[in-house]
Amino acid sequence: MVDRANAKTAVIKYESPTALSSRRLAVVATAILIVVFPLPVLYPLCVPIIAGLPVAILLLLSILSAVFFAITFYAYKINRNTRLVLTDTGIVLPAKGGELSNDVIPWSKVERIEVTTPGGTQPNASNKIGSIIFSLRGWTPIILKLSSLGNEDLDKLVSACELWAEKEAKDETFKRLVESVTLKRRDTEDSSFTALWLEEAQRRLSTTPFTPLEPGAQLQSGRCKVVQPLTAGGWSAIYLCQWQERTSAILKEAVVPPSAKDELKAKAYQHFEREAVLLSGLDHPQIAKVMDYFIENGRQYMVLQRISGANLRTYIRDRGAVSERQACKWANELLTIVSYLHSQNPQIVHRDLTPENLVLDMRGSLVLIDFGSANEFVGTVTGTLVGKPSYISPEQFSGHAKPQSDLYSIGAVLSFILTGKDPEPLTVANPREQNSLVSEPLSKLIEEMTQLDVKKRTQSAEDAMAKLAEITSAILEVDDIRETTQTSG
Repeated sequence: MVDRANAKTAVIKYESPTALSSRRLAVVATAILIVVFPLPVLYPLCVPIIAGLPVAILLLLSILSAVFFAITFYAYKINRNTRLVLTDTGIVLPAKGGELSNDVIPWSKVERIEVTTPGGTQPNASNKIGSIIFSLRGWTPIILKLSSLGNEDLDKLVSACELWAEKEAKDETFKRLVESVTLKRRDTEDSSFTALWLEEAQRRLSTTPFTPLEPGAQLQSGRCKVVQPLTAGGWSAIYLCQWQERTSAILKEAVVPPSAKDELKAKAYQHFEREAVLLSGLDHPQIAKVMDYFIENGRQYMVLQRISGANLRTYIRDRGAVSERQACKWANELLTIVSYLHSQNPQIVHRDLTPENLVLDMRGSLVLIDFGSANEFVGTVTGTLVGKPSYISPEQFSGHAKPQSDLYSIGAVLSFILTGKDPEPLTVANPREQNSLVSEPLSKLIEEMTQLDVKKRTQSAEDAMAKLAEITSAILEVDDIRETTQTSG
């Protein structure tokens, strides 16, 4: 099973053959309903009634048309959005209704990726004629019609395969499609971040590998000294450092790939400086302070306050799922933090609220130690999505994070601490299904916070806190009654 919490991910939306059939049937059913359903009322008005039989038949047909419409509409509803998820470790297949299944196909099992076109014509990203076929060892082939993919999804699909699939699996026809997609991307005037990072993702394989700093390395004329690297991956790293010779701190480092276009580098630097200025102005007891930021030797650095303690993932791994009472306490703290961030001008959307970025201090309170918004420019140029799949909302997957995206992440974190398991990516979290001790009101709140449709999701941290206060009060009351009963017994 792929570690979905840490996989680099590309989400591809497409119209499957089932979805296409469902859509056509729904159109036919709608037409039949419009024509047949009113007949039992209109027929007697237009034609003299000789016998009751015709009206009875029309009434039966009307009912059948309504049933047919309901069935086809439901089928269309559950099949219309099909998602194929490509990660750096494999392909996550869609299950019934467009949700993600537990079947993950490693890239090593992908024997061949080819493009078939009528008459053997050249694959073309513009006219999208033909199909892309994944021949798999031990699985049924995956066949995607190019016409069923939007321009952005075709771009994602081709770039992800180019980046992660094994070289031997890429057929010449697929390589020609890659060339066509790349040319189209260069010809378009679209300057969206998605298109930019996808282009750099393809080019990343040929760039000079990122080398983290060695222990003892000094920056800012000796003001910052690297003690030891903590994590490194892609084009970024995190270090334990000594700041100004006396303070232990965390140093975040990010590198714009040397092969990146000047336009992209400029955007990355501007984004870094803008976010760093915003974050350095934050003053909240449960948010690690940004002590300084700078650019040196073409690399961006941010110095963060070091918070001693275990992060939530370590805590849950060692102790298991927590009680509702504890979960509500941490939920209120998280919502308070996010409410503060969202109240800033300009508004700060965090984008990376995960168990790894939340540390328990000496008082047992949560402290936010990292900033996804400050990392966004790294994703822009490396093809690495900011955040982890289990904690990212659908709109953030598409590159359009909103304040409600942070609420989705909080809901996912609450599901994790109540069950001890990462929630499935791109699904509505329901911790009560995995842990029967979770009360229905709390589970319902988490469901509301993790709705896939932004409009149906909890709209603000304040709204969530108001509902949480009622739930917490009820939980405390039940706990008090239980304690009183045990004491008297």
